[in-house]
Amino acid sequence: MTDIRTLDLNLLKAFVVLLDECNVSRSAQRLSITQPAMSGILNRLRESFHDPLFVRVQHGMQPTDRALQLGQIARKILNDVNTMLQPPQLEPEHLHMTVRIGAMDYVQQIIALPLILRLRRLAPNVKVALLPTQNQSVKSLFEQNKIDLALISEQHLTADMPQTKLYDERYVCAMSKTHPMANQPLSLEQFCELPFAMLSYNGGEFSGATDIALQKLGRKRKVMVSVNHISLLPQLLQDSDLVAVLPEHLAKTLPNVHLQAPPIDVDGFTMMMAWHERTEQDVAHEWLRQIVTDVMRTQRHQGSHETGAMMSAGVNQT
Repeated sequence: MTDIRTLDLNLLKAFVVLLDECNVSRSAQRLSITQPAMSGILNRLRESFHDPLFVRVQHGMQPTDRALQLGQIARKILNDVNTMLQPPQLEPEHLHMTVRIGAMDYVQQIIALPLILRLRRLAPNVKVALLPTQNQSVKSLFEQNKIDLALISEQHLTADMPQTKLYDERYVCAMSKTHPMANQPLSLEQFCELPFAMLSYNGGEFSGATDIALQKLGRKRKVMVSVNHISLLPQLLQDSDLVAVLPEHLAKTLPNVHLQAPPIDVDGFTMMMAWHERTEQDVAHEWLRQIVTDVMRTQRHQGSHETGAMMSAGVNQT
């Protein structure tokens, strides 16, 4: 567009949707217009920018290099205009929006649950959808506009995605409070002889971070049960001799289990919150991200008090 007087923000919005979908039919559906109308918009965009913008491939369309460059500028313009139109002060109690959060089952338990409870008090008109991220590209979910926020471990993110650290996670042993090994430190020999239950997010796996740590020492453990959902773990641990090595934040949510340090160093991970650049300057989304941060700060504060009380009572928890 060579003259600002011909700038049409609706065209830019359609352009960004086309970049998200790379498909004329889906783009038309998102904009609630007909496919011929969407094709006409694409032709106008091509004439305005003097570039084909999209070329046909086997499964849709692929943006040209020029389209990708223009897309960054278009997104920024739309975000800036959206920011201009936002009210100067956010009133959470009057906020109406739907937030789609991508997270693993484990994260839904320790972050999403207290987050939803907080939002019910502060912003009762906000709808929250929890969506799985297992075996999916978080970046693709953002680019396809399927999620607004991701609560995910660091290795699933790329450096170009807006993100912030929530906490560092470490692993602990969880077992029944009546387990014969519950009141004594575990030796490596004892650890390797115990029957283990493993939480496998992908399902059916019998090896994880603990087994990688053991392999470095030339040792193995006995994983007897593999489950893909946290709901089965509390009953398994309470009613059997099974032991589990779990992320500490998750283990602390399980009822009636004893926690203690494993006899080996198991590499932990960093939990992050990530979002798409389209919501970077959005006032409501900025507020939501702050709520997530506050929830995690509260969780850590409560957890430190619980750990201190258990240590005072002579319980070894790490």
